[in-house]
Amino acid sequence: MPLGRSYLALAALAMTGGLSACAREKQTYCADANGVVVPDSRCDDGSPGHYYYTGSYGRGRAPGYRLSGGSRVASTDSIGRSNAGLPSTGHVSNGHVSSGGFGSSSHGSSSGG
Repeated sequence: MPLGRSYLALAALAMTGGLSACAREKQTYCADANGVVVPDSRCDDGSPGHYYYTGSYGRGRAPGYRLSGGSRVASTDSIGRSNAGLPSTGHVSNGHVSSGGFGSSSHGSSSGG
């Protein structure tokens, strides 16, 4: 195989691996019991009925967006939060990347207050 084709094959393989790593990225959002995203501050104040949902939702989900699938943990459950890869206490921004993929320890946010 000529050098040019080997390089292209290697580049294609690297890109495929990169895309599958992005697919493993999981975002966390504060939402109500129905999975509707709410401002992340609602999970900070210990309001009953607010949860952290973690799944492959993508970034930038604004309040009002309905999440489906993934897992959920009560915002006040420190052990559950730790088990989900979140800090056991404190603020978690909507769009927080909790595991897998590129930038797995980075934070993101969506509009809303």
